[in-house]
Amino acid sequence: MSPVLLRTTLALGLSALAAPAFAADFAACFTLTPGLRWSNGDETLTIEQATFNGQDAIKVHSAGGGVGMASYYDASGRQLLGEERYGISAWGGDAAQPVMTDTFKPAPTFPERAKPGERFQLSGQGERTHHVEETVTPIDYDGFTDYTFVGFEDVQAEVDNAPRTFKDSCHVTATFEDNRIEAWYAAGFGRIKFERYMGEELLMRDEIEAIHAD
Repeated sequence: MSPVLLRTTLALGLSALAAPAFAADFAACFTLTPGLRWSNGDETLTIEQATFNGQDAIKVHSAGGGVGMASYYDASGRQLLGEERYGISAWGGDAAQPVMTDTFKPAPTFPERAKPGERFQLSGQGERTHHVEETVTPIDYDGFTDYTFVGFEDVQAEVDNAPRTFKDSCHVTATFEDNRIEAWYAAGFGRIKFERYMGEELLMRDEIEAIHAD
C-alpha cells in the first residue's frame, strides 16, 4: 500500500471512530418517556400513559402553585391531542377534576423531520367542553403557530445541583407580532427550557432543575 493510500485509509478510519453512532433526529426530541417526573422553577411535570378521547395517549401533567393542567399527546409526542385544565385549589376548586377539556382534531403537530433554518406551521381545531357550565364550543388552537427550527444544540443545565448536558436537543423559535418564544426539547423529557420575549425584553425563563425518583 502506498504511503498516500495508507494515510487516506487511516484518516477515514479515525473520522469514522469520531463520528456519532446516530445522527441527530428531529422527531426524537419530542418523544416522551412515561414514568419520568421532573421540575423547573415553578412546576412539576409527570409523564404517564393515559387514555384521551378514546385513544391511547401520553399525558404530561403539570402542577404548581395550586394550579394544574394536563396535555395529551400521541405516541410520537409531536401531536397535541388535547388539554385539561383543573380547578384552582386556592379558589376552592378541585385540583384533581378538569374544569375544561380541549380536544383537537385536526391536532397541532410538529413535523417528523426538519432541517436547521426550516419554517413550519402549527395549527389545529377542535372543541372545548366546559364541565361546570355544561357547554361545548368550537375552538382554534391559540398557541404560537409560526415556527422555525433553529438547530440541534447541547443544553447545559444544573439538575439536582449537578451539571447535566442534554445532547442534540431541538431548539425551535416562534413569533407572533412582537412576541417571541425560544424553546428546547430533549428526548424523553419534552420541553426542558423555555424563554419568552416582548421585542428584545425577556419576560420569563424556565428550565429543568430536578429529576424526581418514583
